[in-house]
Amino acid sequence: MKNTMKAGALLLAGMLALSACGSSDEPASASDSEASASPSPTATLAVGQEQYTADELLAAVEAVNTAQGGTGEVSDDAAFRAYLTDQSLPEDIMVTPAECEGIAGFANFFGDVDQANLASVKLGSDQKLTVVSHPEASALDAQMQDNDGLLGECAEFEMGDEEFTAAGTTERLDVSTGAPQTQAFSLTMTAEGTTLSGLKVSAATGTTNIVLTNSNAADPEEASAQAAELIDAVLAELEK
Repeated sequence: MKNTMKAGALLLAGMLALSACGSSDEPASASDSEASASPSPTATLAVGQEQYTADELLAAVEAVNTAQGGTGEVSDDAAFRAYLTDQSLPEDIMVTPAECEGIAGFANFFGDVDQANLASVKLGSDQKLTVVSHPEASALDAQMQDNDGLLGECAEFEMGDEEFTAAGTTERLDVSTGAPQTQAFSLTMTAEGTTLSGLKVSAATGTTNIVLTNSNAADPEEASAQAAELIDAVLAELEK
């Protein structure tokens, strides 16, 4: 019974981390700093050529929420920042290899948001749609590269404490959106014979990152298609 409860707690922590989408407090590396000093893209983009204001992002997610029935919980820039500060894995939970905490807790996928503008909507109990717009496109380019490397290193990892450990696996998914860059992967957590699966899709265009997380994605193909549809809906709103 004790192991079953511990397994449930670990699986829940992993899935909540997936839907929470925390932010990183780690300082930028030298390569990140150099990249962020680069100018905005010269190619003309329909979405993300320049940084969006917080109000513009909020209007976009509110429009998508309305199209989905209007029952989602919308967070503006201030509310979502307050939410991010509370999101982390429990202190006694360790991830091995350590760098894979960025997968288990999604601590690094938004990058440095100090100068970014944010908006988010929680759709149902499982999905969160978040839009992050940075001052420079290069900051997002560097983040997408870091994320890609992290996925390569964390196909398998463990999460737990001294008493009990859950096994985690990630798998890249082939998802297409209207954005120039799209990254997607599934996350599966297994403990005591119980398995929970979620996924994350990140679509980057210029300065702007649109992220859909789903903490209950038993059918990755169906969940991926729905994620792409929601992301494209945000792109369409931002293009107006």
